[in-house]
Amino acid sequence: MSYEPAREIEELNRIFQLQKANSSPSNAPSYEERLDRLSRIERLCRDNEREISAALEKDFGSRNPDMTFLADIYPQLSHARHAKARLKQWMKKERTPSGLLGLTGQRTYILHEPLGVVGVMSPFNAPVGLAFDPAIDAIAAGNSVMLRISENAPHAAELIKSLVSARFKAEEMAVATGGLEVSRAFAALPWDKLLFTGGTEVGKRILSAAAENLTPVILELGGKSPCVILDDANVAEAGMKIARVRQMNAGQVCVAGDYALLPERHLEAFIEAVVRADREAYPSILDNGEFTSVIHQAAYDRLVGYIAEAEAHGCRVVRSKPANEEVPDPATRKLPLTLVVNPADHLKVSRNEAFGPILSVYTYAALDDAIAFVNGREKPLALYVFGRNRRAIDKIIGSTSSGGVTVNDLILHAGSETMGFGGVGHSGMGRYKGGFIGYQAFSNPKSVFEQGLLGRFMGFFFPPFKSDRTRRMLRRRVGL
Repeated sequence: MSYEPAREIEELNRIFQLQKANSSPSNAPSYEERLDRLSRIERLCRDNEREISAALEKDFGSRNPDMTFLADIYPQLSHARHAKARLKQWMKKERTPSGLLGLTGQRTYILHEPLGVVGVMSPFNAPVGLAFDPAIDAIAAGNSVMLRISENAPHAAELIKSLVSARFKAEEMAVATGGLEVSRAFAALPWDKLLFTGGTEVGKRILSAAAENLTPVILELGGKSPCVILDDANVAEAGMKIARVRQMNAGQVCVAGDYALLPERHLEAFIEAVVRADREAYPSILDNGEFTSVIHQAAYDRLVGYIAEAEAHGCRVVRSKPANEEVPDPATRKLPLTLVVNPADHLKVSRNEAFGPILSVYTYAALDDAIAFVNGREKPLALYVFGRNRRAIDKIIGSTSSGGVTVNDLILHAGSETMGFGGVGHSGMGRYKGGFIGYQAFSNPKSVFEQGLLGRFMGFFFPPFKSDRTRRMLRRRVGL
């Protein structure tokens, strides 16, 4: 698609200024207005599921329709329903304890007020879901929203722009389209809050641009999420689950396991389980519309390069090749699930998040070695543990740091409607989703103190103090 950067940026600025002009604490959206906007998002996604799937099929070249449903339709439908059911409660004053002073009429509470105008930048791998998912939290909190969908998903971006503009006033919610120039301009605007989902290196640039305006930012990044397999784990089940998630969306999932750590004695059984699960899921690749392509040529070349470098350095590489097809295939950008065993630390597949159907597999002798391996790298977005030994599971959870953990499965913590979701360190900052946690993420928790009968005596506590009694009383309160 061809864009006119100057025109697109001019339109971006125009809508931003319109939203700013209409955003004021004095005209914050009512409960009914917020409920209506959430319902419109629901209807937009429900009524246009086929169109969204078709647009993403064009962007990827080939994409599993079930993946489109799970990543770009289901989350916001579930999320919006959850938010609508609880919105009235969330909008109430949050009472805080006043203790015995409450008997004198003193009242304290927190009022969650809208921040104003929120920018949301979604990635190519789930461009619709990761645009609307945070938008639901922001709209529930009373904000206006502008969406920026990755330039690597242009058909989805144009479709969502059309659908949103037909259902929302520009001052409520709008979509910015265009190339990289628009992304840079978007990040540099003085948002009341900006959320970016994507890679760590781009996240650094987003944070730098936002710093010029002191814009508060939520970064949902990624990183190398480990799968730690304990000695007593069901290796066949762990291998099946890790394989299926690693191959979802051609591995282009931020919370997929990037590498596995397991005892040496389980290595061959794990490899066998991974390959078997992959071949059962995808009996063929090339002519299989359920098998997702890598998003573009540069990403495909990067992944193939990782594998080639590992082979050149003598690593054992295991490719799952259903139907013995000639893959990887540059014409379709389809890459089979590929295992790289014990790659050295200096190799790119060890240093960088794969974000593709490559799974590094490392062996360890003792559990402390596995923990040291995880802690020797940047903090991941997700960590997965497979096994039954409660003490060992708790040790891994307590001795490592990650955005979230799922035990004996994958991804499930990221879809919780009560816990919130986000990264830590290089895997991100801030949290959204998770019901009230998401609502809070796009609100200002304004503290309110209402004085009671003691107000007439407060003059005694303003310096200079008029008596030693006041001085002694205040000092005793802090142990002096």
